[in-house]
Amino acid sequence: MVKILNVICLIVFVVFVSGCGEAKKPKGKAKKVMKKEVVVGKKSNDDIKKEKVKTEEKTEKSMTPEQIKKAREILDNVSKSDVQGLDGKKLFRTHCAICHGFKGNMKINGAKDLTKSKLPQEEAVAQMYFGKGLMTPYKGILKEAEIVALSQFIITLRN
Repeated sequence: MVKILNVICLIVFVVFVSGCGEAKKPKGKAKKVMKKEVVVGKKSNDDIKKEKVKTEEKTEKSMTPEQIKKAREILDNVSKSDVQGLDGKKLFRTHCAICHGFKGNMKINGAKDLTKSKLPQEEAVAQMYFGKGLMTPYKGILKEAEIVALSQFIITLRN
């Protein structure tokens, strides 16, 4: 009799604990949440769209002038013969494909779609060297010639 009570208590405990903290899921279709935009003064939809595009352009180019300068130095210092001996595709699969995917368009962990990237090579080199957001900085992990080879391969992924 005691064993049966222990088993029942254990079952009740497990059911209780597994149900704690779970939010009830709504039935039916999920509602879409729309962002509200606050418009100050009289602005047309075209003005708002232009401002959004300008904001997106500013966030796209977020490397500092010092980082861009370092990237230019890397590109100037690495010779074509240094890069020719490296396999950019293999480097990409080893270091980048986990987030960007083998084709560059997987977008895991906030990674950008490299097939749609319009960044100049120097900015791509700066991002690989210094990192950006969640992206690992490869300074000290990859040689400068490997970073240049990677940037050249990434350019080939663009549509």
